[in-house]
Amino acid sequence: MKHTGRKMQTALPLIAVLLPVLLLAGCATLQGQYYLNSRQYDEGARIFGKKLAESPDDPQANYYMARFELASEHPAKALPFIKKAVALDPKNADYRFWEGVTWWALMEPDKERAAYEQALAIDPRHEGANLYLGHNSLDRGDNAKALEYYDKVLDFDPHEPQAMFNKAVALERLHRTREMRADLLAYLELYPDGAQARQGAEMLNEAGDFSWRNHAVGRRTVTLQAIDFSPKKAILTEDAQESLDVIGSIMSDKKDLELDVVAYVKGDDALARERALSVRNYITRMYPGVSPDRLALSWFGAAETVHVNGARHDLPQSVNLFTRVAK
Repeated sequence: MKHTGRKMQTALPLIAVLLPVLLLAGCATLQGQYYLNSRQYDEGARIFGKKLAESPDDPQANYYMARFELASEHPAKALPFIKKAVALDPKNADYRFWEGVTWWALMEPDKERAAYEQALAIDPRHEGANLYLGHNSLDRGDNAKALEYYDKVLDFDPHEPQAMFNKAVALERLHRTREMRADLLAYLELYPDGAQARQGAEMLNEAGDFSWRNHAVGRRTVTLQAIDFSPKKAILTEDAQESLDVIGSIMSDKKDLELDVVAYVKGDDALARERALSVRNYITRMYPGVSPDRLALSWFGAAETVHVNGARHDLPQSVNLFTRVAK
């Protein structure tokens, strides 16, 4: 089963100019959001603990205490606070949503789902509840239902990263490969970094699409668009230049890295050589700190053979990149 990479939602940024004044004025919402945004969870709990000592039935104070405990990875401590906030203000969709997140952290998927559904009964357009119901459905293997929730979220926000990525996961599980590929390509255009990008490239490769590939660069694995060229030429495309910019930037910082550039063009050894040279020339021209002797070139007038999950793929034209530490 693919890991869906679920993450807790974070609060929106605060207006820095107004924040000190509003904090001094004792605005509970902005105080709570400030301590969450700045990750000062212990300090937030201290401040709101005082508020609760004075007003134990304040739903907002209970809510923020739950948020601080949850952010500190103490869901069992968060639970009584969020349950009390819900009891004191049962029509607050956000409180219901965060009760669901708390149940998720406590690995109680049925109670989690019920809380999100209650949030949607109050506010059908609650983005977090729709998103996390998608996650809950995906975790249960109900991929068609997950797809419905992710589509709702993307109606609200077409670029929501978790919904974009996990929709592709659901589509893959439903064997809707063409749609999965299209959605992953859209995701990677916007979010080419991180674990989900790496997983997305793997999913594409498994489907026989090598327009994005993972490359070992030093201790990192970076996800890059394929190093492509104008047809039958050694002129790098704009997307290929962007990928090489990532490599050049890393090599500029990591002086001990050397790069192997391996170019393949089936039936045209000379063009493969020109393309390998084009890659080296671009990096060394755009990144003067990277000397040509740090790039080793190889070229073959044959297809590159790639094995993915036991399946063989022959790529008539490709460039493979990998780094090694200089001896």
